[in-house]
Amino acid sequence: MKISLITLSILCLAQFTIAQKDEFMPDYKYAVKKETIFDKIQIAYVDEGPEDAPVIVMVHGLGGYIKNWYPSIDGLSDTYRCIALDLPGYGQSTLRDFDEEDYMDFFARSLDAFVKKLDLDNVILMGHSMGGQVSIVAALKSPRWLSQLILAAPAGFETFSEEEATTLKQFSSATVLMSHTEDQIRAAYKFNFVNMPPLAEEMIQDRINAKEASWFKEYTKVREKGVKGMLSHPVFDDLNQIKVPTYVLFGESDFLIPNRYLHARMTTQNVAEVGNKIPNVKIKMIEAAGHMLQMDNPACFNRAVKQMLTN
Repeated sequence: MKISLITLSILCLAQFTIAQKDEFMPDYKYAVKKETIFDKIQIAYVDEGPEDAPVIVMVHGLGGYIKNWYPSIDGLSDTYRCIALDLPGYGQSTLRDFDEEDYMDFFARSLDAFVKKLDLDNVILMGHSMGGQVSIVAALKSPRWLSQLILAAPAGFETFSEEEATTLKQFSSATVLMSHTEDQIRAAYKFNFVNMPPLAEEMIQDRINAKEASWFKEYTKVREKGVKGMLSHPVFDDLNQIKVPTYVLFGESDFLIPNRYLHARMTTQNVAEVGNKIPNVKIKMIEAAGHMLQMDNPACFNRAVKQMLTN
């Protein structure tokens, strides 16, 4: 069968378009696998460590991706099977805006579908920041596959009034995110760390490159709806309903939690102690670490995780 020049040109153009889109996606140092959930959404993930070891599923936060867990995978995969995923709309997962009213519920359902697709059991669920709140929402549904919960600087412990929530939504809109300059991007990343690790520069470059991608506008919408979801799906009053052993970790020098502008008199320790509402909980403050505690002081973070899980 002969292919016309027009058809060939269209095929070549399609391939070029896909290549251009993929060019701006982050590359990972681990082999990436993908699973399809809800018949249409691809979830990218990495799977490192002994196949028969206890499983830790790692869920990144707002604006995050698999790279946020590199130090954890490096430090824990000798003992645990570490599975880190990109949430829908992030990293190498399906990149588009999703027609969902409640992104915390959407992400929690996506997580549940992903775990079931991989046929995992006795899962240790570890979520960071927004991923912590997603993990709480998932845990409150009491899935049979969940055995333990690790919350690293989780969102949801700190609460906001309606007026405060409106302010946060305004500063996190897609329009504002799209307008950020390189200097603003760098400043935003700096607030996550006490000491910026080399990996942070790689993440900054990924974020800068994403501004040129065809999917960038969709990505900013996902982030906007993530903030809206965290504020509109409170978990504070339901923490006492978590049924599995839970471990809460915060960086002692977290500059993002609590919000220093809205809650100037509150400390990170105050927020961490909200975790005492959970029936079976252990709380640990990580020294020399900010909001990205698993990257800022990975040795201390990984040691604390291992101690919590083995004691």
